[in-house]
Amino acid sequence: MTAFFSSPILRKASWMVALSLTLAAILLHFFSFTVVGGLWRDEIAIANIAKLPSWVETFRTLPHDHCPIVFPAVVRIWTASGLAQTDTGLRVLGLGIGLFLLASFWAASRMMGREPPLLFLSLVAVNPVVIRYGDSIRGYALGIAFMVLAMGLIWRFIETPDVRHGLLAGMGAVVSVQTLYQNAFFLLAICVAGAVVCLRRRQPAKAAGVLTFGFVAALSLVPYVQPVLQAQGWWIVSQSGTSLTIVWHHLSQIAGIFLGVWVAAVAFAVIFGISSAIRGRQTEKTGDGSDLPLFGGVALVLGLAGFWVFLKLTGLPTQVWYYIPGLCFALACCDAIVPRVYPAAGAGVLAIALVALIISPSAYAALQFRQTNGDLVAATIAKNADANDLIIVHPWYFGLTYGYYYRGAAKWTTLPPLADYRFHRYDLVKEQLAMTNVIVPVLAEVETVLRSGHRIWLVGEISAPEPGEPVPQDLPVAPNGPLGWSDHPYSEAWGKELGYFLVQHITNATLFVNLSTNAIPINPMERMTLVVASGWQVSRPTNSAPTINLPQRLHGQGQ
Repeated sequence: MTAFFSSPILRKASWMVALSLTLAAILLHFFSFTVVGGLWRDEIAIANIAKLPSWVETFRTLPHDHCPIVFPAVVRIWTASGLAQTDTGLRVLGLGIGLFLLASFWAASRMMGREPPLLFLSLVAVNPVVIRYGDSIRGYALGIAFMVLAMGLIWRFIETPDVRHGLLAGMGAVVSVQTLYQNAFFLLAICVAGAVVCLRRRQPAKAAGVLTFGFVAALSLVPYVQPVLQAQGWWIVSQSGTSLTIVWHHLSQIAGIFLGVWVAAVAFAVIFGISSAIRGRQTEKTGDGSDLPLFGGVALVLGLAGFWVFLKLTGLPTQVWYYIPGLCFALACCDAIVPRVYPAAGAGVLAIALVALIISPSAYAALQFRQTNGDLVAATIAKNADANDLIIVHPWYFGLTYGYYYRGAAKWTTLPPLADYRFHRYDLVKEQLAMTNVIVPVLAEVETVLRSGHRIWLVGEISAPEPGEPVPQDLPVAPNGPLGWSDHPYSEAWGKELGYFLVQHITNATLFVNLSTNAIPINPMERMTLVVASGWQVSRPTNSAPTINLPQRLHGQGQ
């Protein structure tokens, strides 16, 4: 036990604050559950993959999403039990996983020193961004939980090497990498850190045992290698890469006013964790946690480096939730290091926890956040559209949400039309990028509907031309477009082409305003507008416009 935690008063205060933060976090999870609303496209994609007719189909379709088999299996089992028939049923699953993540840090902290995980509770447990995306129907929170538990189980094996602890550590390692691909990099870091501790204690056999956990977990990923490599052929459509600027922006979004604390905690943990190997003496003593800072320090450095390699290998532009696993891993390491290497550091952690507890009520406002209004839009159209109307959803990926919720009689399509909207079919989008005039059939159908006196319902974002803007031109087929295979310029061009066509020919456009969500903000990644266009004229001057201008902004994609 450290000098900090050996003080009865400070130890009692730490436990009281930790338990209070835990209660505050639980209340925030339940609050988020009540306001988050329907599923958005990324959640719908993984739910649809999990619900495919057979396990074989689910496994074959995994490369179209973000994770290996464990999370889809959980959703599949939840569905088979009859608990996923509604959005609420799936949201209950997300809530349970979010609370499981909270419990996993407590379990890991007990396995690594028996002290409360104050840094995690302060910077993650009551963080609204983590709660919002951790409770979503995605594999991130479950993967983080298993990664943290694997870390604790491996440390427990290092301290008490027996068959039972070895089996539990091995199982934790395998389940961890089978839940999130990036956990393979974290697990490698954990196993190397464990081996370093064992070698420092002059226990090479135990070091080999720890590395074996990583080797077995790596073998379990072999079945994914070929499918993932093949998937790169279509993931290129969304691979625009990331940068340190993007990373810093997303870290700032997550950490908020605590960004400096995050950076200081990681820097402090790295410096003092690694230096513990220099100033400490070699020993074979176990059970006192004296090597825990070294274990956490090595894992922290290698894990964050590996996480950066993973982000670069994906080639994706990354979104804010991509960084939650890395930050949670970093804090698991920091909680193992910071309070143990210098008594004043423990007092600093307690001070941070007190501040986090005091300001935790502010998270309620940040959690007033609906993941989509696509369910409301779909219901509105189903109620008001005629069977002979036409619905156009744009960009194409909004079609996942719209198709999931729409139960009306009118036909709907996207720009360009795709054959499957159950999950992200970048393979089908790529085929369209290599073709010319892909939305011409849609424009012809729009003209037919308008000429017959029926309406066009525009869902999402259609870019109307500015007065005097030249007629939109087709882009060269990919990969000769502005950004190679990236679909973003094409999607924007298709929207402008339709917008120009409508501005030239319709006589009226009405913005539907009856889409109230009780003033709760909507996820900017899936905040859909709804415009109804009607009437037909042969041509309209390029410098005029319909009654209501068409929406013009395109949002980023998900995943």
